[in-house]
Amino acid sequence: MDLLVDWRDTHGAIHGDRVMAEVNGEGWDGRLKARVVEVKGRGDLPLPGTLQKQPWGWRVVPLEPRLSQIISVPPTDLAEDGELVSVKLDADPEAKQLRGTVLARLGKRTDLKIENKLTAALFNLRTEFPDAVMKELAPFPTRIPAEWIQGREDLRETLTCTVDPPTAKDFDDAISLEVLPKSEGGGWLLGVHIADVSHYVAEGGPLDEEARLRGTSVYFPDEAIPMIPERLSGDLCSLREGVDRLTMTAWMTISPELEVVQTRLSESVIRSAKRLTYDEVKEACIDLSTRKRAELGEALCALLDESLVLSRRLTQVRLGRGAMNLDTEEAEFVFDEEGCPVDARRYPRHDAHRMIEEFMLLANETVARFFTRKKIPTIYRIHDEPDALKLEIFAEVARTFGLLKPKETPTPEHLNAMLDKIRGGPLEAMINTLLLRSLKKAEYNVDNIGHSGLALQDYLHFTSPIRRYPDLIVHRLLRQVLRGRALPEGLHSHLAVLAKGASDSEQKATEAERENDKWKACLLMKSRIGQRFKGRIQGYSAKVAFVTLDSPFVEVGVPLAALGGSFWVDEHRTKATGLRGSVVLTIGDAVEVEVTAVDEDLRRISAWITEAKAQDAHGKAFQFVPTLAAPATLRESDLEPPRRGRGEARTTRARSDAPPKGRPPKKAREASGKARPEKTTREAHPKPPKGSVRGSGRKKR
Repeated sequence: MDLLVDWRDTHGAIHGDRVMAEVNGEGWDGRLKARVVEVKGRGDLPLPGTLQKQPWGWRVVPLEPRLSQIISVPPTDLAEDGELVSVKLDADPEAKQLRGTVLARLGKRTDLKIENKLTAALFNLRTEFPDAVMKELAPFPTRIPAEWIQGREDLRETLTCTVDPPTAKDFDDAISLEVLPKSEGGGWLLGVHIADVSHYVAEGGPLDEEARLRGTSVYFPDEAIPMIPERLSGDLCSLREGVDRLTMTAWMTISPELEVVQTRLSESVIRSAKRLTYDEVKEACIDLSTRKRAELGEALCALLDESLVLSRRLTQVRLGRGAMNLDTEEAEFVFDEEGCPVDARRYPRHDAHRMIEEFMLLANETVARFFTRKKIPTIYRIHDEPDALKLEIFAEVARTFGLLKPKETPTPEHLNAMLDKIRGGPLEAMINTLLLRSLKKAEYNVDNIGHSGLALQDYLHFTSPIRRYPDLIVHRLLRQVLRGRALPEGLHSHLAVLAKGASDSEQKATEAERENDKWKACLLMKSRIGQRFKGRIQGYSAKVAFVTLDSPFVEVGVPLAALGGSFWVDEHRTKATGLRGSVVLTIGDAVEVEVTAVDEDLRRISAWITEAKAQDAHGKAFQFVPTLAAPATLRESDLEPPRRGRGEARTTRARSDAPPKGRPPKKAREASGKARPEKTTREAHPKPPKGSVRGSGRKKR
């Protein structure tokens, strides 16, 4: 669990410190609050920052926005003034001045892909493989020896193929499909063939230990940090076209009524007939391109045609049992020859994507049921039931938009009907995001409580052992069971520890990927300051409206102070009201914004709204043209998550402007004392951004 610590109760602790905390209360939402009673020590993870030479010595300015203190460092020959370095803090938590030692040079801000290095450093991602790992890989042969195939199901003559994005470098899943004759009852025999990484990764070896520490591969838009070395992930374990590869296969016999009537798991060897992309499947089997179908051949097209038919029917079954049908929008960056981002667009999704997803879901469920029936411990993928209060709050928001009827409860059936209704519309991204926030996070656990999002009692991850450590563990356990080997003592507790580590690694990787996406967006937009773009409001924080641009597909932040007048956000963060209630800006409203600043340190793009589709106090639509009443640049304090309390649901201008209770720190009191006698000057009202049109506004009398 985590504890909420007020800034007045930190006892001098900084971000990353190891502390002892005492629980001293509980928030309105049941979250425990605490105060730090002792700082045990500084964090031992290196921090990235900018090395600066000062008249009095050297210092490092951390890139981590949650660490505002400057770090004093001794002179170093590893880097020069202005370069990016990694620094390790001294262990003394009692020191008033942070001190540290420069460990390594990361590069210059102008270096190609420096943002990837810095993201990895910020999140302490392991980027280099130890020598022991590479030595373990060295003896593996390039071609599969005949003795490795003995005892495996030989599927090299079975028609199989892989379907992945065009930029994919590793292929860990292949499919095959056979239509069963009606004389045998009809239906399909679906085969999902997954790369057998566990054959190469010996339990307890250096390679296994490194994979466990990484937990998952991390994917940036232009680079991947793999969980296992490239020789395995991109070569020996990758299901390449026309090459023999070791696999683990899940066979599922599906009846005409779409019930899995028989399953079989086996160690196998396959030879993929074709490496396909999603767009190639779409072109041949959805768009029915004659040229593409001739290129792929009759047999492969027949397999794909039947796969699309089956997957669409499986989707209906999945939704019918109450699974959530959420399609989140992702950004796809386009790079030039030098590797610089030149555009960002919505990642396209169609039935070819859903076909592979459905088959992988079915394979994961099949393997999970195998372990459950045999009562063998494994690592499940669980998703707890959503919190009733959060779900009802979401339902209330949906009702305000007319997406749910007043007496409709947020059941999976009603939610899926609502999602179908808004699909492709301006509210889709916002509603999907709000719904995801009301649901609990999926995680890995040795105790199976089911997966509520998929409406399944048994589910785990089996289909991506190249990039996820829990899948590798499942493969390893499955091999032991198939070969009739005894399982070790204390397996349940051992797997519990691995599951917790895998969940933490997944969370860290997700945060790193999001942060890198923001960095790429900053690099893309820093040359477009002063330009105007169309977009839609996608969300609010206490002080910022977030707008997603239509093209390029990036998010910008608009300080509410830049709207002119005084705007405040409602309890559910769906609309901002200002100018004495005469202007209402709601999530999903179309706006035009002008980019005003790009802050790479905070990874944020600032803008102000030049024109917006708004409503007046009576709900009548009109075009709102705000005046720029304050700087349209995001500050770090604007982006901090607001403190939540019982009174937050009734946010007003007076409440949001009220000073915090308690005695502020000395520095804040001194700053306040100095600022109080100063009179307002022209500098207090900065000029609007270049190219902006500023309204006249009314002068104060």
